[in-house]
Amino acid sequence: MSIDIPAGRYALDPVHSFLQFATHFVGARVRGTFRGLSGHLEIAEDLTKSSVQAQIDVTTLSTGVSARDDHLRSADYFDAANHPVATFASSGLVPDGDRFLLAGDLTIRGTTRSVELEVRFSGDGEDQTGAFRMGFTAYGRVSRSAFGVNGNVSKVGGPLLIGDTTDITLELQTTRES
Repeated sequence: MSIDIPAGRYALDPVHSFLQFATHFVGARVRGTFRGLSGHLEIAEDLTKSSVQAQIDVTTLSTGVSARDDHLRSADYFDAANHPVATFASSGLVPDGDRFLLAGDLTIRGTTRSVELEVRFSGDGEDQTGAFRMGFTAYGRVSRSAFGVNGNVSKVGGPLLIGDTTDITLELQTTRES
């Protein structure tokens, strides 16, 4: 299947984009979001030569529970006071049927690791102001401890309360730059 994605430079729309995460906490899944996304996409005529640069404002983390949010922003987890921004820089894009596999370097708490995201094109079109927009959804799974996000408590000899594997979903809307 061929996907027609118009070439050009696109800015992430921070109002219509977010990153959601979910991780295991004692028998349930805790979900949260980061609303502070910025960055741009360079869509090349040859899609495999396209690139993505993105920044995530860690201070915008929200799980809906302010005490938990404050703890997650603390040095136990994201250390937002010293590392307020996480970054992603793509290193490769491979078409795979109706999706793409996007490889890149994710940096959290000053630690960079390679990650792979499954990306799906959601569509495009002009909005009410005439701006050309495109949407994408991306999925991935990361080990939070690989980035030094290690906070966890348990009873002595007991199981860890928070899982290491974190699922991430990005809903992205972009606007073509002039």
